[in-house]
Amino acid sequence: MPNAEIITTQSVKISESRSSKWIYIGLALSMCITAFWGFAYTYFIPLFGGVYPDVSPTLHIHGWSFFLWFLLVPIQAMLIAKGRRNTHIMLGGASLALAAVMIFTGVLVASVRILHGLTAANPDEFTTFWMAFGQLIMYNMVLFVLFYGAAIRWRRKPGLHKRLMILATASVLPAAIFRIIVGLGDFYWLATPGWVMPATFLLPGLFVIVGMVHDKVVKGYIHRAYLIGLPILLGLHGFGLITAGTPVGDVVSKIMALFARVFGGLY
Repeated sequence: MPNAEIITTQSVKISESRSSKWIYIGLALSMCITAFWGFAYTYFIPLFGGVYPDVSPTLHIHGWSFFLWFLLVPIQAMLIAKGRRNTHIMLGGASLALAAVMIFTGVLVASVRILHGLTAANPDEFTTFWMAFGQLIMYNMVLFVLFYGAAIRWRRKPGLHKRLMILATASVLPAAIFRIIVGLGDFYWLATPGWVMPATFLLPGLFVIVGMVHDKVVKGYIHRAYLIGLPILLGLHGFGLITAGTPVGDVVSKIMALFARVFGGLY
C-alpha cells in the first residue's frame, strides 16, 4: 500500500505540473491575442493597408517593441513546457533590452502628447484626453518595471517568476483593451461612454484572476505573487482613474511632461 500511495502522489504531481504548463501557455497566448486584436484596429491594419499616417520612427519602435513583448511571452512559456530552459534563459536576457525600449518609448510617447496639451494655445479634445489619461501610461510603466524587475530578481524561483511575468504582461494590456472596446462598440474614441476607461484599466486583472483560480483548484492555495500583485495592479490603475482630470492627476501629468522636455527631440 505505501508503494500505491507513492505512485498516486507522483501521478497527482505530474498532473498538476502539466496543468500548470498549459495554464501559463494559455494565459500568455490569450494576452498576446488580446494585444494584437486591439492594435489591429489602429496600427496593424492601417499600417499594412498603406493608410497609416506619417509618424516618427520612435512611434513605430514603440509599437513594435510591445509587439515583440507579447510575442515573446507565449514563446517563453512554450520553451519551458518543452524543457528548453537554456533557450528560455537566453531570450530572457535579451528581454532586458526589449523592456528598456518599451519603458522609454512608452513614457516618451505619452509625455510628448501631454506636453503638447500643456503648451497648446487652444487645447482640443485630443490634447484634453491625453492631459487627463496620459498619466495612466506612467502607472502602466511603473507596474511593468515593478513586476518585470521582480520576475528577473526571482528568476531562479520558477513558481514566483512565471506569476510575476503574468502580472507584468497584464499591466501593459490596457491600451489594447481600450481599442477592442472602442472597436466593438463602434465609438468615437474621444467620446466613449464613462464606463470605458474603468473597464480598460481593470479588465487586465481578469487574466491574473484566472491564474488565481487555477492555483486554488489545482494546488489548493493562491500564490502570494498573485495575492500581493493583483491589489497593486488594480490599486494603482484605480488611483490613476480616480485622479484623472484632478489637481493630483495634473501634477503627475506635469511631471511626465518634464520627460518630454528632456527627451522630446527623440520623438
